[in-house]
Amino acid sequence: MNIIIPFVLFLLTFLFHKYLIVPFEILIFSEELIEYASLLYLPHAVRIIAYYVLGPIVLIPIFLSQCFTNLVFNNAELMNTVYLSSLSTLSIFFGFKLYELVKTKNLFNINKTVDWKQIIIVGFLVSIFNSTLSTLYISLDTSFDYYKNIKFTFLIGDVLGLVFGMFLFILCLEIYKIWGKDVGS
Repeated sequence: MNIIIPFVLFLLTFLFHKYLIVPFEILIFSEELIEYASLLYLPHAVRIIAYYVLGPIVLIPIFLSQCFTNLVFNNAELMNTVYLSSLSTLSIFFGFKLYELVKTKNLFNINKTVDWKQIIIVGFLVSIFNSTLSTLYISLDTSFDYYKNIKFTFLIGDVLGLVFGMFLFILCLEIYKIWGKDVGS
């Protein structure tokens, strides 16, 4: 059951992004740039927080949710979808592993509390992997001349999406704590 939740959360944040954030970004920025990368990509927060909470098992539903959303809602080509979803999913794994190599302690501290700064660092590492690999693939596959801008936009969108998503996650945890106290009374 726990691995279904990341799939559903990814789907919900993807739909929120596609139907609310992207139209707003198109009004402000170039539609051509937004077609490839957003400046606030909330599904990245789901990918990072889900891996942080559930571990490597979450890579399966994250991969499937990325494939599903791109095929169903973006009418993407199957092979491109599988390839980009694979790059994105592997980026999560490599980002967390790289962080573990650099940092000797685990993402949890001794008291098993969450260190949000470390999650942002890992999210940034994952975004670097994801944006670089995805941008390279997109630049090979199209005649789009702004591939450097895409990489930067991927990076900004992933990190801002992660920070915003973390605030939402923290808010939900706080509401749950308050609601749990009221229900238990």
